[in-house]
Amino acid sequence: MGPSFTVGLDGSPESTAAARWAAGTAQRWESALRLVAVRTGPAGAAPGREPEAAPEPGGQAEASDVLPTVAAQLRAEHPAVPISTSALEGAAAGVLTQLSGEAELLVLGSRGLGAVHGFLVGSVALPVVAHTRCPLVLVRDSSRTDERAARGTAEPAERVSAHPAPGVVVGFDVREPAAEPLEFAFAAARRWGAPLTVLHGWEPPPVYGARPLPLAATALEDVLGERATLLKQAVEPWAERYPEVAVDARAVLEQPAVLLTRAAAEARLLVVGRRTRAARLGTHIGPVTHGVMHHASAPVAVVPHP
Repeated sequence: MGPSFTVGLDGSPESTAAARWAAGTAQRWESALRLVAVRTGPAGAAPGREPEAAPEPGGQAEASDVLPTVAAQLRAEHPAVPISTSALEGAAAGVLTQLSGEAELLVLGSRGLGAVHGFLVGSVALPVVAHTRCPLVLVRDSSRTDERAARGTAEPAERVSAHPAPGVVVGFDVREPAAEPLEFAFAAARRWGAPLTVLHGWEPPPVYGARPLPLAATALEDVLGERATLLKQAVEPWAERYPEVAVDARAVLEQPAVLLTRAAAEARLLVVGRRTRAARLGTHIGPVTHGVMHHASAPVAVVPHP
């Protein structure tokens, strides 16, 4: 077995869904699994944030209470996966960020539907995403996704055609190329025996270039062609390193977060990057990553890179 996956449990259905996803993935990827419950009180609230409200009677259970139950269920479902548990105290975001330095993968649940029909990434998950030292996966509770479809807010099926499901989708910026998200996506696709779609989205500004003139259709095609060439050049070394992975790389004229969210509607995993920054202030999450975290229905892997 390789390094362990670490899952943060908070007693919510979303965190339980994340643990189930992690256990199934750990079995396929031949990794161990560590379930962590962090008890957070007023003294353990994240710096600069109000402590989470206590659960109402009959509502969300305490994480430490559900820890043995979830562990027992996962051991029964995945007997080949070594599963350990830890009940810790402190600021949940700080504890999970520290644990990310020891993990192969950190997995968290992402909560509910927001007012604009997107998923809510909570006050614990956001700072962890911003500072995690290993790839982090946000997992939705599938019942929430079903609720979204029932309410008519899911993407129409006829529009979801940008990749062969159920594959892995990764976003790539040819202007600021980073190897880490590509490597993670190729490795994940190989472990699952799944196809990989590499997408570069580009939405041109109303005017483009030194002169304030609208960008002509032919110029749009030229720029998109240049980006497609750069994308192909970036992907080729990884395709040679992972010959067993069927890969499709495309540059598309569309806003990147919208493109990736749509393309990954039925994907196993959507992979995006997050640039590592030294400053302690701010979210450290780019607009594309922030957008897909809140709106993609597939599990979202955020991979830190320099």
